[in-house]
Amino acid sequence: MKARRRTGGLTLIEITIALAVLAILASLAWPAFGQRVARQRLATTAEMLALDLAEARFEAARSGSAIHLVFHAGSDWCYAVARSPGCDCGGNDACQIKVVRASDAPGVTLTNAEDAAFDPAATAALGGTAVLQGVGGEHELRVSLTALGRARVCSPSGLAGSPAC
Repeated sequence: MKARRRTGGLTLIEITIALAVLAILASLAWPAFGQRVARQRLATTAEMLALDLAEARFEAARSGSAIHLVFHAGSDWCYAVARSPGCDCGGNDACQIKVVRASDAPGVTLTNAEDAAFDPAATAALGGTAVLQGVGGEHELRVSLTALGRARVCSPSGLAGSPAC
């Protein structure tokens, strides 16, 4: 009788062991991946707010009328770029130019905010400080306006990739 020769390939046991090792490695990496996604979502939301502040400044200069950022802080937060200071970001008002809600950035909380106003000359800004926190409040980013109305994002908690406050 001829001896059976093994040809190239993997056995079912070898494949099962390889998949088990991969599953263990993936389960170890998953929490770090989730934290990275949460930090990136926080940074993206802060940068989006800074861009909206810059856009409001530009719109005030372009239109020749005051533009306001109206904030509503808390877990169900929102903010609106608006034509009037009392424009509520909660509904659909004609005074709104743009609205951003908490559902647009899951896991990010607007903990503190001060409404902003841009005059038509776009040379000065009033207010405009906002504090955003990530999941669990571990990381925090602050978006503020300079005296000339330029937005600045900084990190009091030392979030990597953001300058310290």
